[in-house]
Order: sequence, then C-alpha cells, then structure tokens
Amino acid sequence: MLRRSIASKLVLLLLGATLLTSLVLTWVSTRSIEAFLQRKVDQEFPSILSSTSERLELWYSQRKLDVETFARSETIVAGVPATAASDAERSEVHAYLSYVLDRFPQYVAMLLLDAEGRQLARVGREVDIPSEMAARLARVSTIALGPIVRLGGRRVQIMSAGVVDRRDRALGSLHAVMPASVLDPLLTSDRLGPSGQIFVVGSDGRYLTPARGRAPGQPYLPELPPGVAAPVVAYQNDAGERVLAASLPLGRFGWTLVVEESRADVFKPAIVAVWQILGINLVAVALFGGLAFWIAQSIVRPIAALASAARRIADGEPEVVIDPPDNETEIGVLVRAFNRMTVRLKRQRVELRESRAKIEDANTRLRGQNEELQRVNEVLEQLSITDGLTRLHNHRFFQEQLAREIARADRAGGSLTLVLIDIDNFKQLNDRYGHAVGDAVLCEVAKVMTRIVREADVLARYGGEEFALIPGQTDLEGAVGLAEKIRVAIAQSVVAIDDCGRRSTASVTVSIGVAEYEGDSRGLFNAADRALYRAKESGKDCVVVEGVDS
Repeated sequence: MLRRSIASKLVLLLLGATLLTSLVLTWVSTRSIEAFLQRKVDQEFPSILSSTSERLELWYSQRKLDVETFARSETIVAGVPATAASDAERSEVHAYLSYVLDRFPQYVAMLLLDAEGRQLARVGREVDIPSEMAARLARVSTIALGPIVRLGGRRVQIMSAGVVDRRDRALGSLHAVMPASVLDPLLTSDRLGPSGQIFVVGSDGRYLTPARGRAPGQPYLPELPPGVAAPVVAYQNDAGERVLAASLPLGRFGWTLVVEESRADVFKPAIVAVWQILGINLVAVALFGGLAFWIAQSIVRPIAALASAARRIADGEPEVVIDPPDNETEIGVLVRAFNRMTVRLKRQRVELRESRAKIEDANTRLRGQNEELQRVNEVLEQLSITDGLTRLHNHRFFQEQLAREIARADRAGGSLTLVLIDIDNFKQLNDRYGHAVGDAVLCEVAKVMTRIVREADVLARYGGEEFALIPGQTDLEGAVGLAEKIRVAIAQSVVAIDDCGRRSTASVTVSIGVAEYEGDSRGLFNAADRALYRAKESGKDCVVVEGVDS
C-alpha cells in the first residue's frame, strides 16, 4: 500500500504540474501570438497604405508629365487652331495621337479641342462627352486631372493639358481618357493574405474602385475620419464578414485609400499555433506521465522493502535479516563518487583559474592584433579606392558611388547629375614635355578641383586625363554652375614646366560635359559623354550640357 500510495502521489503531482504548465504556456503563447499579429497588422496596414499611396502619386505624376509633353508637341501646336492648320498638319495630328495611343496603353482615347470646345481630332474609343463637360475641358490652360466619371457606360478619368504657342497664347486643349480600371494593378500588395484587398472610397463615401462583392458606386458602410490616417479597426463589412481595416486620405482628389483583410485570415496563424501547442503539450504530458511512473517505481521499491522489514520487526520478528537494499549500494557509490567529484572539482577549479588567466592574456594579445589588423585593412581599403597619382577617388569607387546615387534617385526621387571633365590637348603636352609634366598637370588639375568641390560631391579620376564628378543633391542648373566654376579655376591656374632645363609655366584648360539623370543609368553616362564630345568639338575650354550649350 505504501508503494502504491507514494508512487500514485508522485505520478499525480508530476502530471498535474506538467498539465498546468502546459495549459499556462498554451494560454500565454496564444495571447502572445495574437498580440504579435495585432501589432504586425497595426504596422503593416499603414505601411501598405503608404506604399500604395506613393505608387498612385507617382503614377498620376507620370501621366501628368505624359500629357503635358504631348500637348507641347510641335505637331499638336501646329494643328491648333483648325482654321489655320492645313490638311497635312491635321493628318499629322491624327497620326501623332494614334502613335501616342499605341505607345501608351493606359489611355483609351485622345481628344484635341480648340478654345471654343470644338473637337479637332479624336483617336481611340468613342467617348461621348457632354457639352457642359466639353466646355469645361476647353477652358483648361495648364495641366489638370479630372475626377472619375461615367461616360457612355464606362468609368473613366480625363487628364487634360492646355495647348499654347511659342508666345504662351492659349490655342486649345489636349485630353487623354483613361479607364478607371488602370488603377486596379496599383491597388495590390503581396503582403496581404488571400482575403486582403485595397480599394478607393470617394469624397461622397462611395466605392470608386471595385471591392470583393461590391461594385463601384455602392456606399462604404464604415464612417471614415476626415483628413487623417485612421488606425486599424475591426468591424463587420457590408458583405457580413468580420474584417480588420485601415484608411489613409489621398489629398489629390479628396479620396480615401482603404486596406481590408478578413480577421479570420489575419489570426489564422494564431489558431493553427494553438492547436499545435496543445498537441505538443498533450504529447509532453503523456511522456512525462510515463517518466513519472518509472521514477516513482525506482524510488519506492527500496523504500517499500525497508518498510516491510520494519513492520516485521514491529510484529515481533527480531531475527529479521534485511538484505542490503539496492539504494544503499547506490548511495554508497554515490557518496564515494561525490567525494571523488569534490576533489576533482577542487583540482579543476585551480586549473580553471590558471586557464582563465592564460585565456585573458591571449585575448588581450588577440584584441591588439585585431585592432592592428583593422587599421591595416582600413588603410588597404582606402588605397583600393584612391588613385595613386592624384589622390582622388579611382574609377572603381566612382562606379560604386554612381550606382548608389542612381538607386537613391530611383527610390526617393531628387536630382542627379553627372559631370565629365577632360584636360584639353593633354596628349600634345605629354608628348612635348614628357610624362613627368603630364603627371604634374594631372595633380594640379586635381588640386584645383578638390578646392572647389564640396564634401557631398564625389570627384574621381575616371581614367587618363578624364575626371568624373557627381554633385551631391544638385539639380542641372547647380551642376552647370559648379562645372563652370571648375573650368574657370583651372583656366586661371598655371603649371610649372621644366623644358630641357628651362623653367617655364603653362596654362591648362578643360572641356566639360554635363547631363541629368532621367531614369536610365546607361543613358546618363552616354549623355554626359556626348556633351563632353560636343565641348571638344566646340573649341574646348567650355561647358556643354546635353542639348544646351553653356
């Protein structure tokens, strides 16, 4: 009975402790997972809205640039007004608009109106524009983007631009018709689950873009906060589904951008994790129950033998001989093993102190060696990106910096310009006076440019007598000004020359080409190189911008 009582208590105690711990861990894990998912949603939804808003803004800005460029075309200007345009010019207008429509699939129709709202040319799908809207469109003088409207059964948006002559006199207007469906690819995110969606709600509280189970024009049930980004909220949408959603105002049109995802999909990982944790805990309880039973049996067995012998003695059997229980032998072995262990631990403690001192000494030497190695590596790294003659950055460093600046411009926008500088008549100078004088000229030009450029600018020797410069955060006008400053400073500098023992000086000039980044990294360098070639062809000692002489 003693054996059964102690064993059962031990098993029940261990099972209870294990089960309670498992339940607590399951509850804590579930709450933690739900809180983590909620925090993730609170961070993810605003981030998705922000990136989608940026895509929309960029897309509309590009469309604005497209239509503005089309309206400034000489073909369009020559074709307006119709009374002054010849048949050939009107034919060219129609051909040009057809070409634009083929090259830009986001537009379904192009309309050209005169100042009175009369239609001069149309290509693409038939668009039935009411007279009132046509009169309003005809009054467009600059660049304007209309709201999403329904015309002829289609939901479209019209980007308009005024057509002016060389004297900025208004001649008419050009209008590009875009279907509202072109926004659909922009309203997606791979960070949403299968039930996630992004849609746009107009200022009247109705859907502008389709949502799951809801068509454009239907009212959006939740009340949107005016003019501010809303936190993530939970509600039941008009499709009867419990969802999590957040909104962000789009100031361009008074629209509101909404991201929505099923609450069940958002917290599905938590539910799956609960079942997994519960299953693991049940398996753990079963394993620990079996382990507890085995431990209880191994502990109780020698105690039960001792209790039986004690009862026999208490019942009047003084001659009872108790065989040495297994645990006595084990305890004796354990004591002797423990004593040996304490002696060994004492010896190991001394050895550990000695080893620690050696390790600390070795670590000190190693830290010193690492610091020295780091200093050497820094020197080597600096040498690897520096031109040995001029002490400027070398070709490799410049290419890396140019790639970084292009990536920055693609990501965050802003101006990026490239300046190529070439020493005039350097080969003749080298051939006449020798390479030593040529090296002196290179060094002098490098010193002059180093004094002029700013810390934010990247100046490098690109190769031979050619240098390259990336003005930091500088637009095309600023880059041209900096290039002109460099050209003048170099032209005013002199270089000492030893011509067969006769000391003299020589002036040096440079030709400079400047170009601005327009989205094509290879095109940027080619444009700057073409400008440099034109500077050479224009008589040297000048600054030329791609397409403009300075």
